[in-house]
Amino acid sequence: MTQLTDIRGIGPALAHALSEHAISTPEALAAATPADLLAVRTIGPARAKALIAAAKAAVSGATPAATTTATPAAKPVAKPAASVPAKPVGTALAKPIPPRKSSAKRAPRRPAVTAPVVLSKAGQAKPAETEADIRASKKAKAKAKAEKSKKLAALLTEEFEKAKKKAKAKAKKVKLKAKEAKLKDKKPKKGKKKKSA
Repeated sequence: MTQLTDIRGIGPALAHALSEHAISTPEALAAATPADLLAVRTIGPARAKALIAAAKAAVSGATPAATTTATPAAKPVAKPAASVPAKPVGTALAKPIPPRKSSAKRAPRRPAVTAPVVLSKAGQAKPAETEADIRASKKAKAKAKAEKSKKLAALLTEEFEKAKKKAKAKAKKVKLKAKEAKLKDKKPKKGKKKKSA
């Protein structure tokens, strides 16, 4: 006996959804109307007709015709920009996919411009910078950037040393105060000695 999953276009999930709508055998599917199948969430009108035709073919033992398949039609090769893709199977609320732009309509590339001519302040034409000039200006910029970084590093080191000295001086003062406090505690008070004697 054939099962629903033996029919082309029906997998385990769709077979389960159909059985929830009282269609659990290929015979029941073949006897169903497209309106009955539209109650199932993932089935649209075209897919309903295709599934019924496939079920009838499976029940009678023949293979379903090519027009009864539930897969979307292939895009024509000649005009990819004009074709509209079919809805993917199993998605009722899928957004339409915009058509691709044809690669044949690309604008031609612009020819490369070599050594543009720049006008000086006097209005005379002079050639643009050469590669050597460009390299030299890049080198000068890099050197200036390195010097700036060096100066900044020196300033930071100087500030760090100042802060270090300040922290050491503060720590020294705290130690000195602690020492003085200890010495005060160690000195016996004059009033206490007289009482004990």
